[in-house]
Amino acid sequence: MRDFKAMSQDLIAALNLKYAPVGVTLYLKNQPLPADVPLAADKLKSYCQALVLAGAGQTLLLGKDQMGCKLGTSVLGFEMDMEAFLDDGVLEKYGVGLYASEEASAATILKSTYLKRGQTQAALIAPLAAFKETPEVVVFTADSEQVMWLLYAVNYERGGRMDLPQSGGALGGCADITALPLTQGIANVTFLGLGCRLKSALDACHLMMGVPGGALASMHQHVLDMAKPIAMLKNARPGAGT
Repeated sequence: MRDFKAMSQDLIAALNLKYAPVGVTLYLKNQPLPADVPLAADKLKSYCQALVLAGAGQTLLLGKDQMGCKLGTSVLGFEMDMEAFLDDGVLEKYGVGLYASEEASAATILKSTYLKRGQTQAALIAPLAAFKETPEVVVFTADSEQVMWLLYAVNYERGGRMDLPQSGGALGGCADITALPLTQGIANVTFLGLGCRLKSALDACHLMMGVPGGALASMHQHVLDMAKPIAMLKNARPGAGT
């Protein structure tokens, strides 16, 4: 069994993360829920907000009624009948002027990444340190330089170009860094979107990055392997030696 607490501590220390790495595991309709974590009593604003709260130390088990954002529950497979929610989301985005036309807004929403509809009953969203088994996805809330190091770590052995698919400014936390790593087995970064940032209350400098759980161990090791270049950049900062 891997020591996720030690992994989390290593990553926080090496990269000076403000938010702890967060694990996400989705439970399908036919799977038992964890016996030691009750369903959250309070309704959150969104899945993105849950990621931030977990990064600050909370352990959350959420059903669709606690998730808040219907676009997020649609992406993550909680909803069987998604069309009404998606239509509402399209009109909302169009109404606040994010896109030039309803067609552009609809394309952004409808062409995103979705898990199979109606398959999910709950999501465990918790600090990585709280996990006993490998989560399906690990999410980092980090500034741009920290994301840079995490991308180096993901690409440490292969090198070359990294394609980072983007949803187009919507569904960032649920689609870009959760559904996409789950369905395609790749790491990805999101710049988030207007709704994501309003509901999560993140500051302007933070992004999110999602990594398949199976890639966590190698990424953790590669961050440790990069101690010298990480220190090089840190020590090049003005006043680093004082």
